[in-house]
Amino acid sequence: MSKRFSGKVVVVTGASSGIGLCTAGMFAGEGAITALVDLNLPDAEKAVAAIVSGGGEAIAFRCDISDEAEVQQVAQDIVSRFGRIDVLVNNAGISITAVAERYDRFAQSVAVNLSGAFYWSRAAGLASMIDNRSGTIVNIASIAGLAAIPSDIGYVSAKHGIVGLTKALAVEWAKYGIRVNCVAPGITKSDMAQAAIDAEPVFMAERIGRVPLGRMGDAEDQARAILFLASDEAGYISGVTLPVDGGQMALHSGMPQKR
Repeated sequence: MSKRFSGKVVVVTGASSGIGLCTAGMFAGEGAITALVDLNLPDAEKAVAAIVSGGGEAIAFRCDISDEAEVQQVAQDIVSRFGRIDVLVNNAGISITAVAERYDRFAQSVAVNLSGAFYWSRAAGLASMIDNRSGTIVNIASIAGLAAIPSDIGYVSAKHGIVGLTKALAVEWAKYGIRVNCVAPGITKSDMAQAAIDAEPVFMAERIGRVPLGRMGDAEDQARAILFLASDEAGYISGVTLPVDGGQMALHSGMPQKR
């Protein structure tokens, strides 16, 4: 099996489930020392146990990514333990319905989905990447960062912000040898997606029907894209946002695909 990340120190936020969990496992499987960062420490520790039992090297850290001081402390703890951070995956996020009339929900979404990614990028940069003149950051946005979704103003605004943050950091930190890219998942199998299907089966069936490839993505689809952008194979790629969405963003008409 390929070991593209042998000896690399990789931090994955939101790593106790879904895309983050799958991504952390793939990094560990390719030789990385993987730090799983999550608000849910017990689940992160279970994930670490599974990785270690499979021969990988991993450690769990609890962190509220909306708390800048806490982010800085965890980043420093990782560097103190392992000497550096080579790769940061800003995956942690929340999805809450937020119409324009609800500022509280808007603020909560931006605090976690956008500010949290900035805090972690800054912390990893200052603690390791800038001094080492090396590092890779992969942000996780959404196709909601490329087009609007009704009644989700906080999430849409934050994910558009992630796309902008990716471009800005890619330009600003290029002088330090740091690459910054972004993956924008389409609808992806998860507990959250299944809850939406259970709650609104007709709507969700129509939504999935608008994906040209005719199916939801899965965590592995997203993780493979993340690892590619983090790898040396993408060494001349920086500042891009890669939709991993089954072709959904290529279908600008919004009409369901005929089959």
